[in-house]
Amino acid sequence: MPTLASLPLLIFSPSADDITIKAEGDVVLTTTITADSTTLFDFSSSYAPGPDGCVHVERLSELVNTAILASFKPSTMLTPGCRSASCELKLTANGESKQVHALYMARLMTDVKPMFATLLRRRRVVPGSPQPVSILTAGASGLTLQVGAAYKLNKGGLTWREVTVEVDCSNDYFVFLADIDEVKQVTSAPIGTLLYYTIVLLKDGKQADKISFDIDNKTRPSLATHFVYLNLFGVPESFTFRGKDTEEQELESDFGYADNEYIQLNAQLVESHKANTGWLRPAEKDVVYGLMGSHYLMVYADGTLQRATITEVDSSISRPTNEPANVSITWRYADRRHMQMPVVTPDTGKGAIFAKPPFDKTFD
Repeated sequence: MPTLASLPLLIFSPSADDITIKAEGDVVLTTTITADSTTLFDFSSSYAPGPDGCVHVERLSELVNTAILASFKPSTMLTPGCRSASCELKLTANGESKQVHALYMARLMTDVKPMFATLLRRRRVVPGSPQPVSILTAGASGLTLQVGAAYKLNKGGLTWREVTVEVDCSNDYFVFLADIDEVKQVTSAPIGTLLYYTIVLLKDGKQADKISFDIDNKTRPSLATHFVYLNLFGVPESFTFRGKDTEEQELESDFGYADNEYIQLNAQLVESHKANTGWLRPAEKDVVYGLMGSHYLMVYADGTLQRATITEVDSSISRPTNEPANVSITWRYADRRHMQMPVVTPDTGKGAIFAKPPFDKTFD
């Protein structure tokens, strides 16, 4: 239990869940939260000390997390570079004041140090899926990324390409887009096949963290469902559902009589999807649980993001078992106008191989 004076200057929000303030009488506590120089919360309240002679301030993490999410912009989910996921928390009690830089955190995690902001240290990548990787800078300097890729050359043999990427430590996180196309470009891919790649986080030349990426060539990219969501660190992460996806249409409508005719009122065709993760590794199961409870969930298709809402979850685990787990969810697009999006595409002839068919009427 940290005291107000011993609270670190950089914390994950759960560190503010139980702060001890020694007091001989009632304590007036003022809590102020600011982000981007804007005051989001400013409130004073009086507390009486308990039998131990201390006032215990609890559950501030929920307030901090809510304030951080208030300034989040979904359009930046796949934006590389610096990212903020924090606010300034100032506590003042009986003349004593402390201001800390509080980072978003949805779990009981309090150890702040340079690392990759994800639960996964080994990922399976389906070609075409986005792969935002966020590096928690934790106020450090001297951070670099070592991007390495293994290729099988068309002319025969194997090669390893490795480059160093500088990490901008001027903000809470640095986002690197580690999708297959980006890695090929960064590592100057030779003519051949990408086998796997790794990203190593270095602190002053020493390994601080590492993520390995395996290429999933078994899953057909056209059948995979890619989700991008806010993870437990409050930064974007992606996960691909590799199992069966069932699309269903449902008509939502009111019915009633008008001039003795039974008619349909306020009709809306709703498209929903039931997606299955496929077999999951243990760490992947924890990621899916985080995805299902995320405040922001997006579906990535054709290079665009659409916000989605999970309406049903089908998950059960039997023990003991020798089979890996899998999870099914039912989701729909959050925007009710999605089913009304235009689908008419004029034929301008640009995609034709021949200007005219290479045969005449005698072909029939």
